Amino acid sequence: MRSESPNPNVTEIWREQPVEGIKMSVEEIRKRSAKFENKIKWRNVREYVAGAVAAGFLVSFIAKSHDVFFQLACGLMIAGLGYMAYQLHRRTSPRSMPAGLGAVNSLQFHRTELERQMEFLKHIWRWYLGPLVPGLVAFSLATMAGGHHRLLRLALVNSFLALCMILVWRLNVYAARCLQARIDELRAIETAGQQA
Repeated sequence: MRSESPNPNVTEIWREQPVEGIKMSVEEIRKRSAKFENKIKWRNVREYVAGAVAAGFLVSFIAKSHDVFFQLACGLMIAGLGYMAYQLHRRTSPRSMPAGLGAVNSLQFHRTELERQMEFLKHIWRWYLGPLVPGLVAFSLATMAGGHHRLLRLALVNSFLALCMILVWRLNVYAARCLQARIDELRAIETAGQQA
């Protein structure tokens, strides 16, 4: 016989409660998948627009500058932005769930899409931040060539850019963790469905 304490451990009570099979309808899976597809589509559109605006500014800097090294730095940044947009389109363009899939196949399709996006977010340095580094380094070198009076400005700008890159990286790590939680939830639903 188990002795009852006046303050039972909440974790133990939670673990010992009966668990019912988790069920999700095909409509619910399709709704979640369509919502996720729309979210990814608009994220990509935002990234494309931001990249195009940044590239437009860089092109105007190239046109106004007479410093070849500065123009090269801008060109490297534009190339990095182009590579980023290409990878975003190639690897993360949302896929629509085919019509007529049953519950199990719909669940697997949605989980696979979540996994695909999560893997992409995990490797943000390869496709997003990394391609911008050569241009940023070239900007720093071009600024250093301007003399000692620019070193403080260079340090401030580089610190700001480093903080921005760290923030973008951390936000993507967080987004990948959120996707992993959703993937785990779908795996639990699949397992419950197989055991039922």
